[in-house]
Amino acid sequence: MKKIFLSVMAMTLVLGTAVAMSSCKKLLKGIIDKEESPVTETMDISVNKSDAPSNDLDGYDPSDATAFGLVGPVKKVFTTLYMANLKGNKLQRAERIESDGNNTATFNRQGYVTCDFFGSPYTYDSNGKFIKGRNADTEMERSPRGLIERYQHKDNTEEGHWNAYTYDFKYDQEGRMTSYTYTGWEEVFYYSFVYDGDNVYPSGEEMEGQACADLFKDHITYKYTKFDKRGNWTEREVYIVSEQGVDPGINGGDPVMDITKTYKIETRKIEYYEQ
Repeated sequence: MKKIFLSVMAMTLVLGTAVAMSSCKKLLKGIIDKEESPVTETMDISVNKSDAPSNDLDGYDPSDATAFGLVGPVKKVFTTLYMANLKGNKLQRAERIESDGNNTATFNRQGYVTCDFFGSPYTYDSNGKFIKGRNADTEMERSPRGLIERYQHKDNTEEGHWNAYTYDFKYDQEGRMTSYTYTGWEEVFYYSFVYDGDNVYPSGEEMEGQACADLFKDHITYKYTKFDKRGNWTEREVYIVSEQGVDPGINGGDPVMDITKTYKIETRKIEYYEQ
């Protein structure tokens, strides 16, 4: 397979765009359920870092929030993803994307992530030490800087290899996620992010991976259109160029990659801890 490349999350980090995969590929991003959440009001303005209110909160470590593209004492992030149509040079919101996956990330009052944007849970003891994830066998490793480097879910049941998976994360000097790798049963996907200036949210994202015999590549560009008073984005446009093909080892030649363009709009509603 062609060498996986790195451009300097999101992610959103996000987290936030679903990739069409084969039946053996789990949806990792942009997955929405029908539950609603109480939220804070957002504004249709862009907030410069110097204009944002103080994000200090006694006892709150912002490292995990920064790693996932957020600023301030974040408590909860509820995301919603919509398909969009390109009209001229503007996107128009279309149908909401529904799925049975994760759409909420949460942080405790110490700032430690308790559920990330991939649906992985984190449980800590009273001293902030990680004690379990999806089960007691799950392992989580942090760097000397306190950033999450690995989340490894293990399943020791007879058919548990189908459910086991690992996330490996990398960061820059500012603590922003620059890439992560998802490894599951017969699948591996690599994501990388590029930032503009000192923004904690990415301006672009690259994905390359393989699930069984299927090959995938995504080039994603983000345009941010709304921010809240804290300086976190609450709406962004997502422009995606996707390639999908078959491993040449399967068909005996170079992969023929089908190219598609899709557009999405992602919104976030964010709750904060208050002093």
